[in-house]
Amino acid sequence: MNWLRVLVIGGLTSYRALFNWISPWVFFPILIVYPLFQIVFFAYLGRFAGVGSDEFFLIGNAFIAIAVAGLFGMGHSVAGERRSQTLASILASPASRLALFLGRALPSIVTGFGVAVVSFVLGALILDVDVVAAELGGLALAVLAAAFACTSLGLCLGALGLRGRNVSLFADTIAGSMLLVSGANVPLERLPEWIQALSTVIPLTHGLEAAREIADGSSISGAGGLLLTEAAIGAVYLVLGLGLVRLFELEGRRTATLETF
Repeated sequence: MNWLRVLVIGGLTSYRALFNWISPWVFFPILIVYPLFQIVFFAYLGRFAGVGSDEFFLIGNAFIAIAVAGLFGMGHSVAGERRSQTLASILASPASRLALFLGRALPSIVTGFGVAVVSFVLGALILDVDVVAAELGGLALAVLAAAFACTSLGLCLGALGLRGRNVSLFADTIAGSMLLVSGANVPLERLPEWIQALSTVIPLTHGLEAAREIADGSSISGAGGLLLTEAAIGAVYLVLGLGLVRLFELEGRRTATLETF
């Protein structure tokens, strides 16, 4: 019960704290308005260039919204503890590290899921893209898998924030790169081979491909391999992130720099 309490209450408190430091009104333009304009921009650009259909860009950029929520939300929820001078108290507690950081991951996963759903629905209405009701369950699973994977990568960025000064720089760079590398706006087969190879080991790519297959009529079982791969990539980044947090914690204790900028 203590483990569960740390996970749920600790994670919720940390998430609420983000919006005590940053006005909640920042949430709406960054996580709702911005993705929606991005969807419309790339859809019309795609029409002009003849690269893909409206559905292609709708799904791709709705998934990019997941990456932004996961990378920034999770990254700042960890690195923000250092900036607010609460990191030492958290790490000195006997609470499970897994419970502490999984608790901070869950709100980011839920946020990424919600933002993607809202962006997809509004984008579909604006672009007049038809969505079959039978596809919704599969699309939801793809969104959930991608949200988990992106949030796990966000944990890695948060761990880097325990040593660096600015998590936003890392998150901006990676989120911007995903516009291309994940296949969100350019079909992967049109990209150089080294980018295609890179895309196979980052979050979003397989979840995005699964969502497009489901939208094209594939069943959940037909896209199951891609969904499992996306979840597995998320699990790898989760373990890596927890390892980095532990490594930087030990290094910070050794050099007395846990909360030094």
